[in-house]
Amino acid sequence: MIPVQRAFLSRAIAARLFPSRTSLRFNSSILSLVEPPNYSSDDVDRDATDKLPDAKFRSCCPGVPRAGLFLLVSVVQRTLDWTTVREIRFAEAAGAYGFPHAVEAFSMLMGVFSSAGMQREIRLLLAGVLSFVRNVDCDLLVVLSAVVLHAGGSLSSLNVYGTAILLLAEDSMIEHALEVYFEAKRMGLPIGAPLSNLLLKVLVRSNNSEMAKDLFNHMKICGPKPNVYSYTIIMYMYTTQDILDINEASKILDEMEMEGVKPNVVTYDTYIRGLCRAGDVKSAKEFLQDLQSRDLPCNTNCYNALILGFCREGELEKALSVVQEMKERGPKPDVHSYSILIDGFCKSGDVAKGSNLLEEMLSNEITPTMVSFSSLLHGLCLKGEMGCALSLFNQLSGQGYAHDLISYGILIDGYCQLGDLDGASRLWQQMIQSNFVPDAHSYTSIIFAHCRNGCLKEALEQFEFMLYSGVMPSVVTCTLIVDLFCKQHRMLDAFAFLDKMNEWGIVPNIFMFSVILNGLFKEGKSVYTWGVLGSMIKKGIVCDVVIYSILIDGLIKSSKLEEALKLFAGMSKVGLVPNIFVYTIIINGLCKIGRLPEALGLFEEMIIKGFIPDRIVYTCLIDGYCSRKDMKKASELFDKMVHSGLVPDAHAYTCLIDGYSKIFMMETAIALLDDMLKMNLCPTVVTYSVIINGYRKLGDWDKAYEIYKIMLNQGISPDSVMNLSEISSFST
Repeated sequence: MIPVQRAFLSRAIAARLFPSRTSLRFNSSILSLVEPPNYSSDDVDRDATDKLPDAKFRSCCPGVPRAGLFLLVSVVQRTLDWTTVREIRFAEAAGAYGFPHAVEAFSMLMGVFSSAGMQREIRLLLAGVLSFVRNVDCDLLVVLSAVVLHAGGSLSSLNVYGTAILLLAEDSMIEHALEVYFEAKRMGLPIGAPLSNLLLKVLVRSNNSEMAKDLFNHMKICGPKPNVYSYTIIMYMYTTQDILDINEASKILDEMEMEGVKPNVVTYDTYIRGLCRAGDVKSAKEFLQDLQSRDLPCNTNCYNALILGFCREGELEKALSVVQEMKERGPKPDVHSYSILIDGFCKSGDVAKGSNLLEEMLSNEITPTMVSFSSLLHGLCLKGEMGCALSLFNQLSGQGYAHDLISYGILIDGYCQLGDLDGASRLWQQMIQSNFVPDAHSYTSIIFAHCRNGCLKEALEQFEFMLYSGVMPSVVTCTLIVDLFCKQHRMLDAFAFLDKMNEWGIVPNIFMFSVILNGLFKEGKSVYTWGVLGSMIKKGIVCDVVIYSILIDGLIKSSKLEEALKLFAGMSKVGLVPNIFVYTIIINGLCKIGRLPEALGLFEEMIIKGFIPDRIVYTCLIDGYCSRKDMKKASELFDKMVHSGLVPDAHAYTCLIDGYSKIFMMETAIALLDDMLKMNLCPTVVTYSVIINGYRKLGDWDKAYEIYKIMLNQGISPDSVMNLSEISSFST
């Protein structure tokens, strides 16, 4: 007897079931072999099949016998051969034989595999049905009822509905999953906590926080009772950046204690990370210490969360002390502990400490990963030490470490930040030869370098090559191009580029709009800014302090101070608090037109609100009072600035020197010039010009000429600021 190969049988059956549409015929001998089993089920209504839509699927194949798919069922029932079934797609079956018949046959197949305990095959079959159902106008619950009915008692309602919930949730069909879930609960099916938790997890991961809360509350009221995993999922929801509500997260811990649910190490780790994300690293450390004192579960991940929290806050010594505590008391630091620390020190510019930590890892027999080395590479690039970075890069290759896009991208970006396009190009070619496909970040680094050098043509060529290579630019990449258009006074090209962005599906963000608004003001086209602002608001982007500062600064420079003041006053109405930059812009604008009492009032208001004045805002006021020849007030502000710990710069001294020169107090002006030189501050041509002009107006041409020679000896040449008649008089 010749054995029949299963693969051959599979192909034969598939060919018989799906011939060309012109030859869909079944002879009586084949049909006589098919005896569909008489399945029944008490779990669902018997009229479920009658409710299934036949729609256009059966009409496309007139004359097809209803029993066609039962040949497949009959063969599988005898052989349990999955290879026979997997070649048949539900959509094809529905198209060939009609939707109801396809559902009936596939349900029978599920029943057959269920009897054999082949759960994977059941899931795959049901997934095919569900995938098809979501694309047609069909009642999902009716289909599931029909599946239970035609599975012939081999599949329970709980099995079918539970599997459907699982598949729909995994496929992110959340609304459908919830519909089946609540129908199963209505039917009284014992849906357990694992399935409920899966739904909770999917809802949280997809940022459906309100639906997650509703489901969690439903579990508490109607069951299944939330377990430690349920609470941990909700804890995660409250401790992520999207929501970040530490008060609610703390309530979850309290509720767990009240309900007798013991948190596990993941729960505690999640809570600690939440505290650190909220910037409360001190409380996170106290919480971890409390866990230790009560001998509650905590592991390396909990400590790593704390290390990361301190590093993000810039408290690197405290992060280091956590690692030291781990070494002394346990659990021992792992590769992640050291990698977080290395990254923190390297980002702060202390690459030497990062390197020492790497050596400590090796001495403790902890093998560094490319993540650890990437932090060192990044640190070296930040310091501009590209030779050392490249040497380490090559050394790692020799030690068997496999470079990835990230490590290549770090070095390419490092070269680009320094404007070294030749170095970046060499790494780029090496990356291509290593069979890496450049990503958006790599292209953006090169485009940034061209934009930084003002090379618009080259930046656009690189951008076009990026599109040609099938890499979608990010909004950051596009912002670089638009910014260069604006800087080169090509606003029309900038707006044309924005239109192209819309075609590519790239949505401008607030940084893009800030660049456009800034460009319009600098071009003197403030009238168009309000249209851009309206477009931004329509896209759902809310104005922030940066946008307000651009608008206020632009209006002041456009001689529209009153409009700027109205905007400034309106910030509080939209819940925005002006920062020190906004205050400085307004104060400077008021000083320029002599409204010094108002400027001083805002200065005092700024201090009351907790802002610490910087050198810039002091200098604005000093310049304003000097311009009005109120040297007493200007000197008071200068002394106040010095006493607050701020070191005056050349501009601040020049303002005072100018003020005293205007009232012909030349000895004081010269004393201030001497102070500048003692502080190693370099006077500018403006500094010398105001002194020369003061002596000239007094008629003391000898002194004026003496200052002029000092200026020339210091390598400072006269410019347009200095009156031509002054220069000609010195040269005669």
